[in-house]
Amino acid sequence: MKTAKIRYFFEVGIWKVQAENLSLFRKILLYLMRRLYLSIRFFIARGHIDYATQLAFSTLLALVPVFAFVFAIGRGFGFSRFIEQWCRDVLSGQPQVAESIIHLANSYIAYANTGVFIGVGLILILYSVLSLIYNVEHVFDSIWQVKKKRNWSEILINYTGLLFLVPVVIIIVSGLSIILYTNADKLQNVILLGTMARFFVQRVMPWLLMTFIFTVLFVYMPNTKVKAIKAIGPGMLASVSMLILQYFYVHYQTLLTSYNIIYGSLAALPLFLIWLQISWYICLFCAELCYINQNVSMYEFLLEIHDVSHDNRMLMSLVLMSVICRRQKSNEEALTVRQLKEQTGFPLRIVTDILKNLCETGLAVENHNADQTRVTYSPHGDSGDVTVGGVIGKLESFPHNKFHRLNFDLGNRKNEEIFRRIIAIRQHYLQQLKDIPVNEVMK
Repeated sequence: MKTAKIRYFFEVGIWKVQAENLSLFRKILLYLMRRLYLSIRFFIARGHIDYATQLAFSTLLALVPVFAFVFAIGRGFGFSRFIEQWCRDVLSGQPQVAESIIHLANSYIAYANTGVFIGVGLILILYSVLSLIYNVEHVFDSIWQVKKKRNWSEILINYTGLLFLVPVVIIIVSGLSIILYTNADKLQNVILLGTMARFFVQRVMPWLLMTFIFTVLFVYMPNTKVKAIKAIGPGMLASVSMLILQYFYVHYQTLLTSYNIIYGSLAALPLFLIWLQISWYICLFCAELCYINQNVSMYEFLLEIHDVSHDNRMLMSLVLMSVICRRQKSNEEALTVRQLKEQTGFPLRIVTDILKNLCETGLAVENHNADQTRVTYSPHGDSGDVTVGGVIGKLESFPHNKFHRLNFDLGNRKNEEIFRRIIAIRQHYLQQLKDIPVNEVMK
């Protein structure tokens, strides 16, 4: 009984609450509860636990080629020492892993520089890197319900260019860190300023940098438009979670003595794999939170299209057509999907689907502005000609196909007679409704 009440609260109760009637604290609590509940629900339902395992494996395979690629570019500019130090700082909780990656990356570059292996080595590096990026993009696109994928030429051009920028960013960040650490050391004798400077360098700066990285990842990785303001919160949560994970990994490795006994010097590998998988859990959950943050109104009451009965769908279609027609009749500006949702109070997903049907049946048309960023809806033709019967008749006969009538046995005169009588009753019913203009439904 309690479980049913809890489920009802999260699926229905929190959506019935009117936020404008609440205090500021309760508004924030309601805001967070709605988004976190949907994120957790979709994280489990969409199989992100399996995705995280796949991405952890792909990351492990691509790790050495990625670092080799970055080291090779850095070495070409004479900054390999900075990049190696950055690698040790990033993997400070796994010093054995950091040293192994640096050693393997340098060996990879050394073999790739030989005359026979250089072409194959470069292809392997690019394939490993682009394969990882493609897998990550595939998961992010599945979160954002994106059907259209980037083609390989776009991936090759965009992300290869990005990889060339990574060493430059690392060098800038390393230089900035050195400057900040130097100034923090100079201020250590000043009681208040020294403490604040050390806190900023050791705690705040890594968090800000990681927040920036996650925010950029959430905005640019999906092949769709993501609002940066909607990605900042999830980026901040992801960076805090990663720093907490890093803290526990560093300070509580000694508790995992059984791993050291069983694996010996190889104990760092399974621990690193666990760290990688949990990191992807955090990343994918926050990516889901970013999607929900931008599209929370699409999932009010968690209604699916098939949950709406035929009668309710017809009524909602008539209400939407009435609003659209009345706007045209009064020479007011046509409304967008979200504005129609606010006018009617219907869930956004249902409004979107009904508008799609209204356009497909020729009852409504989409109007695009000059830069294609705003879509509004108006009736097809004169609003005064749109009637209740006309709307219902067109919607109920959609989609049109070659199968115009039921497959009655025409040799059976009784069945033929029943069929014609039903059609006549329906036509009479629709004819009566055609006397009612849609724009007069809501007054």
